Amino acid sequence: MNRMEQAARNSGWVFIGRGAERLIRIVVVVVLARILGVRGFGVYSFVFAFAEVFAIFTDVGLQTVLVREIARDRDSAPRLLGSALVLKAVMAASCWAAACLIAIWIIPAGESLWSALAASLLLFVSFRVTSLRTILDAPFEAGLRMAVPIRIGVMTELASAACLIAAALARWPLPALIGVQLGVLLPGGLWLGLHFFREARPVIRFDPRHWLGLLRMAIPIGAANIFLIAYTRSDLLMLEWLSGESSVGMYSAAYKLTGSLAIVPIAITVSLLPMISRAFEEGDGEMVRKMYRGAASLAVAAGLPILIGGLIFSREIIGAVYGPKFAPAADALSVLGVATVLSFVLYVMTTTGVAVGRAGLFTVYAGVLALLNIVLNAALIPSFDFLGASWATLIVEGFMLAAGLAVLRPEVGLPSGGAALRAAGAAAASAAVLAWVPAPLGANLFIALVLYATLVYKGRGLTPEGVAAVQSLFVSKFRHPRGE
Repeated sequence: MNRMEQAARNSGWVFIGRGAERLIRIVVVVVLARILGVRGFGVYSFVFAFAEVFAIFTDVGLQTVLVREIARDRDSAPRLLGSALVLKAVMAASCWAAACLIAIWIIPAGESLWSALAASLLLFVSFRVTSLRTILDAPFEAGLRMAVPIRIGVMTELASAACLIAAALARWPLPALIGVQLGVLLPGGLWLGLHFFREARPVIRFDPRHWLGLLRMAIPIGAANIFLIAYTRSDLLMLEWLSGESSVGMYSAAYKLTGSLAIVPIAITVSLLPMISRAFEEGDGEMVRKMYRGAASLAVAAGLPILIGGLIFSREIIGAVYGPKFAPAADALSVLGVATVLSFVLYVMTTTGVAVGRAGLFTVYAGVLALLNIVLNAALIPSFDFLGASWATLIVEGFMLAAGLAVLRPEVGLPSGGAALRAAGAAAASAAVLAWVPAPLGANLFIALVLYATLVYKGRGLTPEGVAAVQSLFVSKFRHPRGE
């Protein structure tokens, strides 16, 4: 199997596995929103947003550095992984303690405080979002062998969802619901850990000097991640402080639907970082540009149906998913659908920037735009409530995209504007079908998606590199359906 087929197959595993995980989480979110109501769901979303602000400090970009360095030098993997594992364990414990202390200080006593403490413990101990999972995944990601952690993740997610929904239907209090998630996810983390030690054989060493070396490489990336979390979570935190839990619930209902779609750029880019890093290290600038343009065209083509669907069917989607109580969230969904398309392309650009050594510049503009998001939220939320937070997100995504294009242009040029325009034309034709063809909604959607995929594929809505990636994905799936 060549590298392109291996990368496509790896991306396929990520897309299927992470897609299944996110689908399960969406089902859980919908059930919780319907059971908890607008305010209760707002509290649930707020406490996790609060905890995630601290969780980001347990990584500081180490996973990205590990994937990049292991892809460049496989022999360094045991030493790198062992040092990172110990370092991140220390950082996780410290950040969890800080989260608890600040929660006690700023959150009034009651359900919200106990829920915030439980959410913090879940994020710092569970195998999914805790810092340790990023270390556990790194050797599989760098080796383009994501099947192992994906399988474990899906099975653990199913068990967690079943227990959480059962507890919610039994009307357990919110802190107990979060505790159920923690209890079920722990065995999955241990399972993944066993695979990690068997496959990677890390050299566990208490070596502060090596820690400093890793941190020097990781901090520019980590700072960008911190700014990203500040950007993605400041809207929820500021909504809670400026408008209350009900506004958080409305915004979260729309945001979680669009946020769940992040699996698309993740699947596109999961193999991009190690491959571009290797090509850049070898001085193959043409290959770097081809992979960048191909991934960007895939991101645009994948994002446009989301934009169209959000603009045309936002009310139907919110009503069908959450029920009539969440109807006001439809306007937020329309705005966030547009922002999602921009974020797809931005994800590709950021991954490429890290691979070609431009992480420092991305950090600078990420910090500026995180500050801009806070300013926009402060200006728009008092007047427009959660819709103001949605517009702030869209504006910032637009600025981030423009800045990213400027940062990467000297290294890899610009994405294919022609392919993007042709994909947009295909999206417009598909939208016309949705609007004018008299058929049930489900049949309409199916016809429109088939038409769109055909027009994009046959009408050069993808670059040649993007077409090759799609072809490789299907070829790899049919030729190697069982292997890893």
